[in-house]
Amino acid sequence: GMIAVDVVTLEEIAKVLKVSPSQLLSSTDEKNVNEYQKGEFLDRQYMYAYDGRSNKVLKSVIERYKLPDTEEHGIQMFYDVKDLQNPGDCKALYAGINKKYQFVENYILQNQHNPIEHTSICCINSLHRTTRKMGMITGLSYKTMLPTAMKIMISSTVVKENEELVESLKLTKEDIRISKKYNLYTIDQFME
Repeated sequence: GMIAVDVVTLEEIAKVLKVSPSQLLSSTDEKNVNEYQKGEFLDRQYMYAYDGRSNKVLKSVIERYKLPDTEEHGIQMFYDVKDLQNPGDCKALYAGINKKYQFVENYILQNQHNPIEHTSICCINSLHRTTRKMGMITGLSYKTMLPTAMKIMISSTVVKENEELVESLKLTKEDIRISKKYNLYTIDQFME
């Protein structure tokens, strides 16, 4: 507590200790971690994002549960899994709620090991009947503990990891043009 540690130093310490930088900043106060009650299991969704730092597709598993007396669903997100069949082997575990409106679906989550880290996902549902939707995840990066936003795809079925998937997750020239013009990042692509 005598010196302030910059992000680069924090990452170096975490690498030596073989832990996430967010774990070094987490509180051990159990009262800070939200307790989300699970209800009846509804479904499993798969979230994909492209990490340009490691040049790989990040895969996550979202499990949804029915909550009594509400239109919201309880959710657990196993973030950055190695294998979709074993979601417990993940980089971070989040819990929260999910609510679907006509064209928009929102996910509000909190990291279950680091209560200072919250994340939000917003997806646009296509007018076409499809198992996939594009959206954005925002919050603190569990790797750098800096605010980030990433383009994501959520699917009700497992998506084959190929060049088409990678291209759909990368920022396009049009995304960058719109971001520069309006000084904001938006998703205007829909899955057909």
